[in-house]
Amino acid sequence: MIYSRCSCRDDSGRAYGNLPENPTPAQISKACPALVEARESGGKHGKWGFYLSRGFDASGKRRQTRVANFETKRAAQSALAKARTLHDQGEFVETSRVRFADWLDEWLDAREQRGDIKRTTLDNYRRYVDADIKPSALGRLRLTDIKRPDVRRFVDGLNAAGRGATTVRRIVAVVQGALTAALRDDIIASNPARGVRLPTVETHEFEPWSPVQVGAFLDHAATHRLGALFEVAVMTGLRRAELLGLRWSDVDLARRELTVRSTRVQARSAIVENSPKTSAGRRVVQLDDAAVGALVAWQITQSSERAEWDAAWAGTPYVFTYENGEPLRPQYVTRLFDAMRRDVGLPEMTLHGLRHMHASLLLASGADIALVSKRLGHSSISVTSDIYTHLISDAARRAAESASALVPRASAQRVHNERSEAETTEARNLASPA
Repeated sequence: MIYSRCSCRDDSGRAYGNLPENPTPAQISKACPALVEARESGGKHGKWGFYLSRGFDASGKRRQTRVANFETKRAAQSALAKARTLHDQGEFVETSRVRFADWLDEWLDAREQRGDIKRTTLDNYRRYVDADIKPSALGRLRLTDIKRPDVRRFVDGLNAAGRGATTVRRIVAVVQGALTAALRDDIIASNPARGVRLPTVETHEFEPWSPVQVGAFLDHAATHRLGALFEVAVMTGLRRAELLGLRWSDVDLARRELTVRSTRVQARSAIVENSPKTSAGRRVVQLDDAAVGALVAWQITQSSERAEWDAAWAGTPYVFTYENGEPLRPQYVTRLFDAMRRDVGLPEMTLHGLRHMHASLLLASGADIALVSKRLGHSSISVTSDIYTHLISDAARRAAESASALVPRASAQRVHNERSEAETTEARNLASPA
């Protein structure tokens, strides 16, 4: 049913009744006089809306949907026709009064209770929600009122504010995830954030240190009590979180291997321990002589410190610790790396760059990309290929040249001999007097 309404009130302060499309005398008497006059004269007053009867629920209560605030009668009729079609197809979604900002909190709280999201990821999501999404016009909209242009304007606003492409994509991923959950719960009919154009992230090719520079860094690191940590980082490609989450029970020096089972990461003011992000992240990494030697030496150092601290020793099971046995804080390791790099005067590189260094050394030595991918714990070979495209090209070229050199060619030798003979004749002619 189509009707019109306004926000006017009578002399007693009571709201006037709605005015149906074909009102009865009683309905006209209860409606706003200005609304009745506008209806008769074709003027404008108030808004249009519609009722949609959708049968009865399980308790026998009539289900009725009411949507208002249309500017014209035609707009209300069109919306009613669409609602009827969706209802007949079983795809109608009830208009929700829940605002997106409130839904975001509900969605994150539910995920936290289910335990299907890591603490660090949850903290990042909440930071984006509180700082970027809630204060925006998008956050103030009702869930069922959000349209694709609203999401597009939100993205444009982030870009205009100078947010980096990577950050924008992460924020929009939160928006998409929340709306996908609303779609799954039948609160909205479609996800308006799906397929929204996002800024392109510029990729920068990793420029590795030379083997000489890596050696200089490790020689300097060896003068520090935690030199073994950086030796293992370069020789295994473990992430910072994986190095700090490594336990002695994960290290098998006899078999010359270690197993990545846990990580330690900063989550706001707390440090939490997690399992690897993916199944590929949980892996066995073989150790070379240098890494084994560094771990053996470090084990001796740590045992000595344990004896020195005696009862005050923290007794944690982690491989890399402070002198008192307490596990290392992530930022401390990062700052220590930066200080060591500056001491040696090496080009700027992050601690994570040591992981890339390991990959570049493997590729330079001719290691297969599948082996590199598995060793680094990437979810697929394509991830490894995307990150190290330029390094793989160099390694592939060297491999091709090596393979070609293995094949003896008589024609190549003949060409070489003919060229040498021609060069010798030319030299003799030049040397002879005219």
